[in-house]
Amino acid sequence: MFKTLLHKTLLTALLILMGGLAAVAQQYVVKGTKLNFKVDENASYKYHWSITNTSNGSVAYLASNTFESGDYQFNNPGTYEVKVYPEDLGTHCFGEALTMLVVVDDASPTAVFEDLEVPYVCAMNNGGDTNGKLSVTVNYTGPKPWTFKYSIDRAPAELPEGADEIYTNSFTFDLEIPNTTGKTHRAEILLVEAKTLSGIPVEEDLANQTLEVDVMALPNTAFGDYEPVIQSGTIQAYTATIEKSEKYEIFVPAGATVLNESTSRLSDNFHSQLSFDVQWAVTPGDYQVKLIERSAFDCAGDTVYANVTVVESFSVGLGADLSFCEGESRVITPEIDFDGTYTYLWSDGSVNNTLEVNETGTYSVTVTDTKTGKQSSAFVNVTVWKAPTVDLGADYQLADAEVLTLDAGNAGADYLWSTGETSQTIQVNTSNTYGVTVTNANGCSASDEIVITSVNDVFAIELGDDQDICVGEEIVLDPNPSISQNYTYLWSNGAITSTLTVTESGLYTVTVRDDAGNEQTDQVTITVHALPIVDLGDDIVLFDDESATLDAGDGGIGGSYEWLPNGETTQIITVSDENVYSVRVTSAQGCVGTDEISVTKREGKFAVDLGADIDNVCLGERIYLTPEIKTNNADFTATYRWTPSESTEEGIYVEKSSKYCVYVTDQNGNTEEDCVEVTFNPTPEVDLGDDIVLTNGQVVDLDAGDDFVSYMWYVNSGVEIKPSEIDQVIKVSQAGEYRVEVTNEFGCIGRDTINVSTNGSQFNVYLPTAFSPNGDGKNDRLELAGDVEEVQSMSLLIVNRLGHTVFQSVHMHRGTGAGWDGTYKGQNVDMDAYVYFLKVTFKDGSQMQNSGNITILR
Repeated sequence: MFKTLLHKTLLTALLILMGGLAAVAQQYVVKGTKLNFKVDENASYKYHWSITNTSNGSVAYLASNTFESGDYQFNNPGTYEVKVYPEDLGTHCFGEALTMLVVVDDASPTAVFEDLEVPYVCAMNNGGDTNGKLSVTVNYTGPKPWTFKYSIDRAPAELPEGADEIYTNSFTFDLEIPNTTGKTHRAEILLVEAKTLSGIPVEEDLANQTLEVDVMALPNTAFGDYEPVIQSGTIQAYTATIEKSEKYEIFVPAGATVLNESTSRLSDNFHSQLSFDVQWAVTPGDYQVKLIERSAFDCAGDTVYANVTVVESFSVGLGADLSFCEGESRVITPEIDFDGTYTYLWSDGSVNNTLEVNETGTYSVTVTDTKTGKQSSAFVNVTVWKAPTVDLGADYQLADAEVLTLDAGNAGADYLWSTGETSQTIQVNTSNTYGVTVTNANGCSASDEIVITSVNDVFAIELGDDQDICVGEEIVLDPNPSISQNYTYLWSNGAITSTLTVTESGLYTVTVRDDAGNEQTDQVTITVHALPIVDLGDDIVLFDDESATLDAGDGGIGGSYEWLPNGETTQIITVSDENVYSVRVTSAQGCVGTDEISVTKREGKFAVDLGADIDNVCLGERIYLTPEIKTNNADFTATYRWTPSESTEEGIYVEKSSKYCVYVTDQNGNTEEDCVEVTFNPTPEVDLGDDIVLTNGQVVDLDAGDDFVSYMWYVNSGVEIKPSEIDQVIKVSQAGEYRVEVTNEFGCIGRDTINVSTNGSQFNVYLPTAFSPNGDGKNDRLELAGDVEEVQSMSLLIVNRLGHTVFQSVHMHRGTGAGWDGTYKGQNVDMDAYVYFLKVTFKDGSQMQNSGNITILR
């Protein structure tokens, strides 16, 4: 049997072999498609290909004699049979033809959304409310079966249920769209991956393959705090935050009742607080209070739940049984699992909320809920243990060489004598005060003591062995006389106290004398040792593959080291991990010194830091940027490249807003970078307008504008104007040069100047704005111009930038040659701008004042 596989190569459909025979496969394409067919190759055969149009019977014989047909273009719509006949090259016998049907459509298939009946829908909720479902219809034309997917807001495409193989021209499905934004969301639904099952994509029509729908937000309903465990028959209060439309439903279990339901508007004016009570007349068990809210658009929110456990009654407990020793007492306090108002009745008849006990017995309490009348009881057993009786007898004086036995009694108990012994009896033959503590099997203790003296006692003292301490420590020296009586003390440093506190090295001696004149002397050597000096240095930054050596210093002979967190015990360690390392150095004398160091890891070979972003500079200023380099390489050298300026200097000046980055390369070719965002804030623009000439008595307002946060006014070379120097507007009635400085919200300053002059006359004189005293005979002097012949008197003052007077005159009006020649004390003044102040009285008695700038040019 001739077995083969016939399939197209340009599309995805394949001819499947079934039971050893080739099954016919049908393919759908559109007009103009080129296909190439092939079968399994067999070298013993050649192949004859034909394509028949079943609509008109026309046949096209293909030139190929191989297992592959070659490309054939279907230019006309219709149904075609593609056939291939295998011919045995030896016998020239033909095998059975293999056939594939190809259906050619006149145009590509189409799939578009049908317009929505309502362009909005409620958001998906956990209760499956029908208002949260959107019905969507897709209309299709073209070969069948077909399929499609949809995407909401560009999310991964999803296949609707039943849309994997569609044989109809219309397909309708339901959508639920979530919306957790708290406000209406415009959702976009896209028709994607629409095609025939044979793989022919539908024609793209984005306008009709897109739906937009407003998804209404769900009410953000939430229960307030409530008691999760309650008693049956009680009333419990509940609250919830709901929207101001106040459309809601409360669901409680059968047997429970909703009471006192009310709402009140919250301060935000968009929400309300729902308050209600539930009377829980139900059997004990687990229950839920359910609350469903609907928005103003009738959208059901998520169902919220208050989970409640109902118990029959409250319970009371008195804790575990108590046992303690006689002479002590305990307070018994009931523990109740519900808040409320209760009364108490104890087994001894008392009615307090606690009971203090000090005797053995069983104590009980009955607690009553004053609201419900329900009761609960509890009891506790109390055992009071007897303490041992200890009696060492009366104080006793020993005869010469006598030995006395002291007996604490209470056989089988535990003993601790002042001598450190732990037996029931001890023997004593020296003067002293002896004490014992006896503890019985129940842990109860009792003590007694006895004073023993001797007929031939002479007291003894003992300062102990020589001792070592560390700097910062102290030790108390106590001679501890062996007999309790009056003594006087004299220490080697002159102190007369019974003990001596020592903080310095030395030999310390004490002489102790009793009232009978007997003396005892003892001495002890105290050595104060210095603490080990431990200095791990400054914190360290390590870069790629670097490590650091930490040295705890010399701890001396017999010293020891303890490092954390790694637990090493050597003087020097090597670290390469980021951590905080600490060391404890202990000398042979037990003196301790400590230090710690932080080791930080950085990626790269070194670190480049331009600092934090800069946003406190103003346009017109410039700042200097230079990187801070952190490296452990003592021979570090670097080259620099900045962007966007492409400068190769170590630092750059910048004067406009941008993101500036520096790339630093070391001598080994390693490069690290850092960037900083620099923002230049706008400088205020202030305009006081043109210069002003005042008439007699005229007052004008100078307004700096209202776009600024502060103002400062000056007149005539920087003199502040008071009291209104910080106002936006000032009133001016006198001549002068007025300057204002304004500051905006970024702290940037803008300035403007205006000249105000006065002229209460019909006449006018003035000075030119510049002159050139260079000896060329042109404009060599500053002269008064205008109605000079009408001037009765005048005064002119000219000052430089520092406010120093460089020229003054009261007779410039008298004729040519009286003007200024640009000198001061016989020397030419600098080319610069100078400020003048002019006051003129005319022959008719009228006056004028003016001020302004004069520029000297040479």
